[in-house]
Amino acid sequence: MNLIWSMMNDLSFLISLGLVSIPIPGIASPIQSLLSTIIYMDVLLTDEWLSALLENSIKPSEMEDDSPVNLFLESQGFKSKLLLQNLGSTLVFLLIQIFLLLYTGMMWLLRSASFLAEKQYQFLSARLLWGSTIRFLIQQFQPLLFASLINIRSFSHFRSQPPRIIFNYSLSVAIFAFILLSIIGFYVIIKKGKATENKFATLIEGTKSYNSGFSSFWTVWTLAKWSLMCFVLVLLTDYPAQQLQLLLALSIFSTTLQFKVQPFASKIENSISLFNELMASFYIYALIGLASTSNNILLRKNLGLVLIAILLLALFINLLKVIIQIGISLFKKISEKCCPSNNKSTVIKKKIKKYAMTTIKEEKQEEDEDVFDRQLKSLIIIKKKNNHNETQLPKSFSRSMQAQDITLQELG
Repeated sequence: MNLIWSMMNDLSFLISLGLVSIPIPGIASPIQSLLSTIIYMDVLLTDEWLSALLENSIKPSEMEDDSPVNLFLESQGFKSKLLLQNLGSTLVFLLIQIFLLLYTGMMWLLRSASFLAEKQYQFLSARLLWGSTIRFLIQQFQPLLFASLINIRSFSHFRSQPPRIIFNYSLSVAIFAFILLSIIGFYVIIKKGKATENKFATLIEGTKSYNSGFSSFWTVWTLAKWSLMCFVLVLLTDYPAQQLQLLLALSIFSTTLQFKVQPFASKIENSISLFNELMASFYIYALIGLASTSNNILLRKNLGLVLIAILLLALFINLLKVIIQIGISLFKKISEKCCPSNNKSTVIKKKIKKYAMTTIKEEKQEEDEDVFDRQLKSLIIIKKKNNHNETQLPKSFSRSMQAQDITLQELG
């Protein structure tokens, strides 16, 4: 699943460019809408049951005010100005996540009274309190930010609004603030070195976290980039030229940073991420061409085909990478189960090599000790000989000394 999450995160910036306020000819817009549904995991068909359920609580007079911000946001699934209507499947996932967290808290309260509650708390706390929550925030970051920002932008004056609209607005502000604070929280966790713990490992998953450089903060940078993109797409819906300028600058900066930092531990991941960044830049250039050729219908159709080709090429390359990596991992697991003898022989070879290296080191150490002992013995022998020569002087030397003494006496 980590491979699929990574692919969705890599493609999300490119897919979100369909929200730029420029009409896209042909079938490029429907294809992009389908891809955005997949990337944002809006796969529960909430338009058929959840939207109808929420609309039943809306009065007919309120329905007239609840219209899409523009056609471009509507084509990508944001068909309302209200938070709950725009969240779609994300709302269901959010409710499930909140329910599981509340259930985990209840098991924590009951853990002293029930052994079963303690076991459930240990199981859920290890998976939900941090790891699952962080992964949920990363995966659903863009839908939550888009929906809350659209609601805040559309209903800035809500004092005279019905309670339902006030509730949506208040919830939007809370989610918007929580999302932005989570970026700061993730930065602090990585800065303090706590991301190496299992509960925070999602923040540095797949990156070069061992070098403690900018690579460790790549998830934080990705969330910040998504935030800037959401601000541009939602707050500048009436200014498509400024949208293209800012998004192109953001894309070029992100591509340069990706090329220079190489944040992932795998060369394949670095190459694919750089490829996706380049595809996003090419997509923006194609949108600039569309904006500048509003009267040339043939050229607009061709540029629409270019947009489709960029989307399909990026999707194909990313899917191919995921399929190859899944195939390699499955092949390794099958080979481990089918050929256990090879694994055993490999282990035996490693043990023999380790034993041989240890034996060589011991033999070398013994040889060094023998050489040292021989040198020490030779030094001791030489010293004894010198001492012996000093105590037992030769007779010729003593006689010559006596002769010298007699000569000195005569002279005196």
